[in-house]
Amino acid sequence: MKLYEVNPEMCEVNPQFKSYKRWINCYLGPATAELHGIDKPSHDAIKDENRNAIIPKYSIDIDDKTYYLGVKGCGAYEDMFSGGRLTRSNIINACRDKNFISRVQHLNTYTGFMMAESWMGESPYGCQGYVNGFDELKFSVIAKKDSINGAYICPVIAVVQLPSEIESVARKFFWFRTYKKNFYQIIRLMPSNIRLYFESPRVVANPHSFLNLFEITNEKLMENFELNFISSGIALLSLFGRSAKIEGDKIKGIIYQDVWLDKDCVVAPDGKIHFADLEGLIWHSVSLKDFSEIQTKEWEKLVFEFLFALVKLDTYRHQLKENIVTWESQRDELSLLIQMALNKDHIARAEQYDDNLNIILEVSSVPPIEIPLIEMVN
Repeated sequence: MKLYEVNPEMCEVNPQFKSYKRWINCYLGPATAELHGIDKPSHDAIKDENRNAIIPKYSIDIDDKTYYLGVKGCGAYEDMFSGGRLTRSNIINACRDKNFISRVQHLNTYTGFMMAESWMGESPYGCQGYVNGFDELKFSVIAKKDSINGAYICPVIAVVQLPSEIESVARKFFWFRTYKKNFYQIIRLMPSNIRLYFESPRVVANPHSFLNLFEITNEKLMENFELNFISSGIALLSLFGRSAKIEGDKIKGIIYQDVWLDKDCVVAPDGKIHFADLEGLIWHSVSLKDFSEIQTKEWEKLVFEFLFALVKLDTYRHQLKENIVTWESQRDELSLLIQMALNKDHIARAEQYDDNLNIILEVSSVPPIEIPLIEMVN
């Protein structure tokens, strides 16, 4: 699809990416742009989730990984209540000013439409809200470009506020209730739009759907992809410990709140998982004695989604080498791969004893944490 570029009302830039300021503008979905009579400048874009898109022509390399410019909040593609694609009747049903009905009726597309309906009290439908937007920027600023101590993220390079006239018209459209604050977009960097299970036409749960795009065509390439998937997944599962810092008799770290690996992560062409939707991260402080309990809870909250995807990828690796594998031998091989994947991680390591594979997390100034990952392996 196309995105249409307009100047923002205001913007705040991540200081690590000031050299890319020329990319920082508002980008409107085609329906919103047409409603306002905006037809240039335009950019070819690829949809991502319900309100996001990636502009492939804008890219940056960080440590041999390529990232593309992503826009979070360029207008919705789906109806909030019917779940299907936005249509003329969907939008007219949401129109609260009859003077706009004729303009909607003459639209050639309904993709990427911005409206004021409140999404969970956090954002206007199809855009981004103030708190979420600046939270995403805050966590990106503390990262070292694309990583929080080894846990990969999709860094936000700027938060932009939509022009007042775009916001004013969007407030004419809602079903039940409106978001009261200003409307924003997140300008971020994305390695792909491949998610684990949901929110993408190609997902890790169906490896056939995307690995050819990444040119993963033989067992060796697939093994390297899988090793990167494991190391980056373990890093995200241990984010609380990786981000932790001592503050007096407390330890403060980042936890996940109402976000999940299944739909809130993307996978790079080299297999590294990147956490994309940073709005669900929050700082959490606990006493030093409770550090182990909180880190373990964070791990257990998300580890199933990681393991489910890992089994899908590992099964595909065996298919590439035309090998029929039993579940027992697959578990044993995965145990070896996990140990290999963590051999350069300075916080997490895998140790096997008493027939169990355990992950040991070592964070300075607190006792090590031991978490079982695979039990009864050979």
